Amino acid sequence: MIRTSVSAVAMVASLASVPAAAQEMLAPPAAIATPAALLVEEAEPELPKGAAPGFEPPAADGAGGYLTPNRGLSGEETTWHLRVALNVAALGCRGALVDGYNALLTAHKATLAATAEAVTMRYKARFGQGWQAQQDDAMTRLYNFWALPPAQERFCAAASGVLAEVATLAPDALPGFAAAALPRIEAPLLAFFADYDRWRTAHAGWAARHTRVAAAAAPMVAVAAVTRMRIGAGEP
Repeated sequence: MIRTSVSAVAMVASLASVPAAAQEMLAPPAAIATPAALLVEEAEPELPKGAAPGFEPPAADGAGGYLTPNRGLSGEETTWHLRVALNVAALGCRGALVDGYNALLTAHKATLAATAEAVTMRYKARFGQGWQAQQDDAMTRLYNFWALPPAQERFCAAASGVLAEVATLAPDALPGFAAAALPRIEAPLLAFFADYDRWRTAHAGWAARHTRVAAAAAPMVAVAAVTRMRIGAGEP
């Protein structure tokens, strides 16, 4: 014998009295799995100290270095570029570097005057009547190169060491000294450029991964599944 519960019979009867179009029940939405990768937080790479996004280092030379204004110089230009670097250091770093730079100008006055004339002659020979504008532009870029704020702390330290050695030079020894000293005083800037390029590479990778994770973690709307219960006569 099959026994039918009175309450069950009543429920079926009530469902049968509802139009077929309304005899639908919402099934609970399926659980949405969260990818494990979305639970991992990755810190954004930090900029080198003092740097700003969007900075552009000099072009790379393809050999691990950079095409700075100090490439491909004559002997006289090397001496002059070192003088400019020490001038920027005296103006920006202050302290004992001011006295050291003034001592350089006094002790090596004749050498620096001859160097300035030789550099000017090179511009005249290369650019003709437009030499002055070309030299002015090159010197402006050179001064700005040495004054790069994020590298100033290390640049000032390097300049201080160079000026201390300049104080011991004989009057005719400056050109030979400049050939070795210029790379030393430029080294802090090259180090900053390399640090920035490493950050730029790391940040680009982080941004690409972050974009993918953010897209995968975008809010998803769960649509409830609809189950039709065909009870009695009506729509199939």
